[in-house]
Amino acid sequence: MNMESPPSEFEGRLASGKDWREIVAWVGDLPPMPQVAAQAIAMVEDPETTAQKLTDLLSKDAALAARVLKIANSAMFSRQREIKTLNQAVMVIGFKALKGIIVAATLRQLNKRFGKTEKLIWENSMGTAMCATQIARLLKKRYVDEIFLLGLLHSLGQIVFLAQNETSKDYKLVLDKIKSDGVDYATAEQEVFGFAHPLIGALVAKKWNFSPETCQVILHYRDPLEGAAPTNEQEEKTAIVRLADAIAHSAGIGSPEGYGEQDGEIKKCLAYLQAEGNTEELLEKLVTETREQFENEGSIYS
Repeated sequence: MNMESPPSEFEGRLASGKDWREIVAWVGDLPPMPQVAAQAIAMVEDPETTAQKLTDLLSKDAALAARVLKIANSAMFSRQREIKTLNQAVMVIGFKALKGIIVAATLRQLNKRFGKTEKLIWENSMGTAMCATQIARLLKKRYVDEIFLLGLLHSLGQIVFLAQNETSKDYKLVLDKIKSDGVDYATAEQEVFGFAHPLIGALVAKKWNFSPETCQVILHYRDPLEGAAPTNEQEEKTAIVRLADAIAHSAGIGSPEGYGEQDGEIKKCLAYLQAEGNTEELLEKLVTETREQFENEGSIYS
């Protein structure tokens, strides 16, 4: 690769005067994903992996195992029965959904500090993941189990911003800008830092060996929708994550003071995804159900 030209991910995403090499170096210095979690995610992708092998691996990290078990017992995953052992969790939930749970448990451990801002971002991650799962079910998509992970990872860049000393101390300026200008997180970050969380999230996801599709969904979920409808599954998943994030904010989940009104954004996404039925009713149903689910289960993930 010509080192003078930035990778394609950076196109149109850096303020003038920002050097993409510095961001690549900064991401390169970030810690790798914890070993057991990284191995577990790799095992989930391997068709030769058995439930017992995965259980044995997860058992090596007591904190991760406890969190996986706790999340597995939420109504979203437990299929209405109590899960008492890791092996049961692996068997009942299935590998695709388990990947999202492992990542949720890992991300939550990244922020050693868990102040008001960290809590806001984390709640938005979880609310978006829950809502994305609901939307995929509603639209009868085949990737219901996978979309939880994409919803969760949409704010990976924000979690990284807050986990790193040099960016966490300035994140208050992002919240100040949201409050004064009524903009979204990404717009405020772009003004404060010269780049925003979708870029950082995509770069970190790439470093952590997530699939190219996952990285692309993270990178593009805040981009304007193009065309009348998605032309492929990746565009569809990206729009679902965008919609789920907007609904989470509309439901007041992880939404800071002054965050922009979301109804127009939600209606645009529903039309793009060609959701059938009365848009107003659908919007009210999704907001209400997301709020209720988060109130019932949000504490499981904290």
